[in-house]
Amino acid sequence: MAKSRIRFLPDNKEVFVDAGENLLKAAMMAGVHINASCGGAGVCGRCRVKIENGNVMGEQDEAGYWQACNTFVHGDVEVAIPVVSHLDRGALARTIPSSGISIARDAGREGLLISRPFSPVAQKKFLRLSPPSSRDNISDLSRLKRGLKVGFGLPDIEIDPSLIFKLPHVLRAQDWAVTAILRYEPPRPALIIEIEPGDTRAKDYAVAIDVGTTTLCTYLVDLNSGEVAAEVSDYNPQISFGEDVISRIVFSQKGDGLKALQARVVEKLNALIQELVEKAGVSKENIYYISAAGNTTMSHLLLGLDPRYLREAPYTPVAKAYPRLRAGGIGLDVPSYVTLDIFPSIASYVGGDIVAGVIASRIFERPELTLYIDIGTNGEIVLGNREWLVCASCSAGPAFEGGGIRHGLRAMPGAIEAVHVHPETCEPMIVAIGMAKPKGICGTGLISLVASLMEGCIIDQQGKFNHDLCTGRIREGRDGYEYVIVYGENTATGEDIVLTEVDIENLIRAKGAMFAGFLTLTGAVGLTIPDIERVLIAGAFGSFLDIEQAITIGLLPDLPRDCFYFVGNGSLLGVKAAICSVDVMEEREKVANMMTSFELSENPRFMEHYISSLFLPHTDRQLFPSVWNRINCWGMQNG
Repeated sequence: MAKSRIRFLPDNKEVFVDAGENLLKAAMMAGVHINASCGGAGVCGRCRVKIENGNVMGEQDEAGYWQACNTFVHGDVEVAIPVVSHLDRGALARTIPSSGISIARDAGREGLLISRPFSPVAQKKFLRLSPPSSRDNISDLSRLKRGLKVGFGLPDIEIDPSLIFKLPHVLRAQDWAVTAILRYEPPRPALIIEIEPGDTRAKDYAVAIDVGTTTLCTYLVDLNSGEVAAEVSDYNPQISFGEDVISRIVFSQKGDGLKALQARVVEKLNALIQELVEKAGVSKENIYYISAAGNTTMSHLLLGLDPRYLREAPYTPVAKAYPRLRAGGIGLDVPSYVTLDIFPSIASYVGGDIVAGVIASRIFERPELTLYIDIGTNGEIVLGNREWLVCASCSAGPAFEGGGIRHGLRAMPGAIEAVHVHPETCEPMIVAIGMAKPKGICGTGLISLVASLMEGCIIDQQGKFNHDLCTGRIREGRDGYEYVIVYGENTATGEDIVLTEVDIENLIRAKGAMFAGFLTLTGAVGLTIPDIERVLIAGAFGSFLDIEQAITIGLLPDLPRDCFYFVGNGSLLGVKAAICSVDVMEEREKVANMMTSFELSENPRFMEHYISSLFLPHTDRQLFPSVWNRINCWGMQNG
């Protein structure tokens, strides 16, 4: 059968496919990202493309776009990907603002993050062994073990059996000067995983990975100092198969879907590891350990485990504690001696990334009642202290990452990240990432805009516009009333960027799910929101969140502002801490066992709290006194 050549612009990437193939699958094969939050089910409407040349079958909308998942090629085709569908990794390296908005305090600078004696899980030991003689003719292996016992006090040592074959040659290569690389996994004896001639202690590294649903973040960690030698991040290429974990689980059940999901994330991790070593000026042969954390679904997909039963009651994972394995076994392009370690999960929707975050933030050893929040599509919550920990997952949806929003974007250059609306003229003042021409609005911009509209009494508690205001910014659109943030002549797309009442509803549902989770967890242990002494906000999104605005819309609890701290990427920090300390690696089992998971979907109180949270900021005024004190017009209207 003749193949059709598909070219994707502006990347100029090409792929050859069979006639009748849909464009979304062709894009996946070419490694081109197209937004498809439903995983190709044809319901999200976000995979819009333009056909520049060629013959296709499908339906074209009024604006001239085609839905990639429902468009099929018949011959050679040239496809243009709209600017809003591109993933720009430059935004992942944004600098956290230090002024101008109400940002939580830095947990690291405040001394809240974990610190343990430096004892990395992989260590190099340099030895100058005495050569054999007629009086000392023990075996080469015994000689090596004796040197480690005498020189470093290591009585019980095991060796990777594969090293036996090269042992005599390595020991003699530089006159019995040798470096042994040991992996520590208490209570088991230390294991020799590699031997190298001469003194190679200067180059000893490990890789820490946060396997996020949206992003992949990595550190190259110097095991001599514990310092980060390089760091790189990129978007998780699995996004093309679905933006949330449910969409990806569904995709994994289609033919070779599971293999495709694993292959894409492994391929990207290989690229990131290569970038790490190039930035640090070292070799992949200098990497001896890899540790990763992710939510339960991401851990399953990385390992190639079938995630089907994670979404079917009673929601059972294949495993919660994962055995260590050779990294090359899943396709990671590193030497055969490199171990891959995955942080343990708690439940189907509370994974190792949260275990790592709890470790990094020291909740498990502090007396204060702490609320730990990772805000995102798969929002996760932990509540507790050194005595107990409870946790839950809130399916907040993709609104915080721009999903389900008419002109929503992930954080990228051109995404509006902050808005202030003048209460009298209704004219906006906006800030876009990179000071670029606006393309759309990201999660922080959405929160900022809705908070400003609330404070100006331009919307009511249900998120409906006051369309009696004398302004052309508020108009009737195809989804009801909408607010024009930027007119087309000032945007990168040439289209008006608007906020619709449907967009506000989606944000309200997302923030309502998170806040209902807070109320449900605190109530389940006989406490209330005011009992919370410290709030830790994890993740890149939280680092850019304006605390005052988040409280205004009802996303965060109305607590004293000095109790809020941002952790940054708690998952990656926790993984790094475990790599750098055998003690922390042991403690993670204790932490995982401390955490009791609540399945919110089965808790009737959660639905009650959720319904009450579907207003701005909430139906219960007593939960948000500072907000009601500021929004006087609401007080008069509802008083």
